Amino acid sequence: MTRVMRVLNNFKIQHKCVDCDLPSEGFFCNLQPSTLQNLDSLKISNLYPRGSVLFVEGQPSNGVYILCQGRVKLSTCSRDGKIIILQIAEPGEVLGLSAVVSDWVYEATAEVLEPCQVNFVRKPDFLRFLQQNTDACLSAVKQLSQNYQTAHLQICSLGLSHSVADKLAKLFLTWCNSNGNGNHPGDGNGNDSVRLKVAFTHEEIAEMIGTSRETVSRLLKNFRERKLITLKGSDLIIHDKKRLEMIVG
Repeated sequence: MTRVMRVLNNFKIQHKCVDCDLPSEGFFCNLQPSTLQNLDSLKISNLYPRGSVLFVEGQPSNGVYILCQGRVKLSTCSRDGKIIILQIAEPGEVLGLSAVVSDWVYEATAEVLEPCQVNFVRKPDFLRFLQQNTDACLSAVKQLSQNYQTAHLQICSLGLSHSVADKLAKLFLTWCNSNGNGNHPGDGNGNDSVRLKVAFTHEEIAEMIGTSRETVSRLLKNFRERKLITLKGSDLIIHDKKRLEMIVG
C-alpha cells in the first residue's frame, strides 16, 4: 500500500484538457479549444493504481472514462471463467463509449494495468456534450468505427485461424504494424527485423488469443527455436516479418 501511494503521489495529473502538454493522438485530444473548455467543465479527474477496476461487464453504464495517462485492459469472461482480452486501451481513448451512446450495459470489464489518470463524465452530461459540440460527436463516431474494425480483425483471427500458432503470429504482426520501433538489420539476406516492447505476461497473451498460458509458453519456445523471434525480458524482436507471415494459414 505504501509503494502504491508513493507511485500515485509522484504521478503528475493533468487537470485541464485545454492546457494539456501530454503527447497523444486520442480522439478527444485535438478538439477545438472551446470544446475542450466545455469538456473540462464536465469531467472528474482521478488517479487509479494498477489492478483497479473502472467498470464491470454487465454493469449499467453511468458514464464514460476518458483515459488520459496509462493503459487499461478491456476483457470479457465466460460463465466457466475463461477470459479473453478484447483490447489494451491507450491514452486518448474513451472507455464505455458504445454502452453510454446506446444506453446499455458495459460490454467488458476495464482493469487498470499501470497507474492511470482517468477523466470521468456522467452519462447525461456526456450525451448533452455530444449534441452541443459537433467536433466531439465526430470524434466519438471515429472511435466507434475504429472499435468496430478492431473487433472485426479479432473475430477473424480467433474464428478463421487454423491453429493457435496462427493466432499468435497474427497478434505479433498486428503489434508490428501498430507499435514497431522501426526496422533493424535482419539475417543478412535482405530481410528486416522489428523490435517491440512487450509488457504482457504469457497469461495475458494467452487471454488475447483465447488459449492457455502453457500453450503460449510452448509456442514462444518453438518460435525461438525456429529463429522467428528473440524474446528477452520485455524486448521482442521479430527477425523477419515475411517469414512470420508465411506461417499464418
